[in-house]
Amino acid sequence: MLNDYTLTEYCNDIAQEICRDASDEDQAMDWASESADGSEYVIYYAKAHELCRGCDTTQGEDFVADCFSDVPMTYDEMACRIAYGEIDARIRAAVYEIFEQREAAA
Repeated sequence: MLNDYTLTEYCNDIAQEICRDASDEDQAMDWASESADGSEYVIYYAKAHELCRGCDTTQGEDFVADCFSDVPMTYDEMACRIAYGEIDARIRAAVYEIFEQREAAA
């Protein structure tokens, strides 16, 4: 079962891979959104529901409230959008941290 720890590790792994190949932070942030959008936890309803059941989804819920407050959606669509928002936020936070560490080390 997916939980906060495994979701964070999943997102951190994606962020590390992105940062290895990105030419700068802006490109890495673009790739973070693309990676979140293509995540199995976003494209498969069952996986999205698993994420929503087992993890803190505060950032994902905030994303949905900010971007889709007036958009009617099904239960499945809501879960996928929450999952996207949560994964995107976690990957972006990890990418930001990696670039901050690089700058501090330079």
